[in-house]
Amino acid sequence: MAKEYMSVKDAIKQWEAEEFERRKKEAEKKGEEADPVKASEEEVVRLVGMMPPLNKMDKELLTLKNVRHLGLSTNCIDKIGPGLKDLEHLEVLSLGRNLIKKLENLDLPNLKELWISYNKVEKLSGLDKLKKLSVLYMSNNMVASWSEIERHLTALPELTDLCFINNPLERGLEKPEYRIGMLMRLPGLSKLDGKAYEPEEREEAERAKDG
Repeated sequence: MAKEYMSVKDAIKQWEAEEFERRKKEAEKKGEEADPVKASEEEVVRLVGMMPPLNKMDKELLTLKNVRHLGLSTNCIDKIGPGLKDLEHLEVLSLGRNLIKKLENLDLPNLKELWISYNKVEKLSGLDKLKKLSVLYMSNNMVASWSEIERHLTALPELTDLCFINNPLERGLEKPEYRIGMLMRLPGLSKLDGKAYEPEEREEAERAKDG
């Protein structure tokens, strides 16, 4: 039996209805009325954990002209769809817990945060275009080599917060070696896997780099 999936158009309609009901309850507590929700005018749209799930990102996403935070996590999306570059205000893109294997179609010069943990990503090519990216959450993927960090994450001048735990690279190293190795390659990091870097770690990374 073929699995059923929801279209982006239907997901947007469902989110509008659910968000309106949520706002209506909040408004009623204050003795006010809620306005209808139009996703095309909203800055935060969360199409998260849809039932049935989304399996593709299609052109209907381009109707979200004002969106700054787009949530598409916990679905069955296997490809990052084209056309996101037309979402000029997009700053946070959440794609965690999907089936994505490749970082593509990320022509998003204003993107500041990419959440893509719990997918099937092996290569980091495609991130290089995200020059304003400061937060990258990509734990529980399939990145195995330092060369991926060196080729692609070093091209992100604003990156300060990285979550990379439970990739083969991290699992194959002792924790100090992993943390210092990442800081040697990405000296701009302030935090790794939710833990801030200590001054002592920075000193050790500098010594290792010079040595």
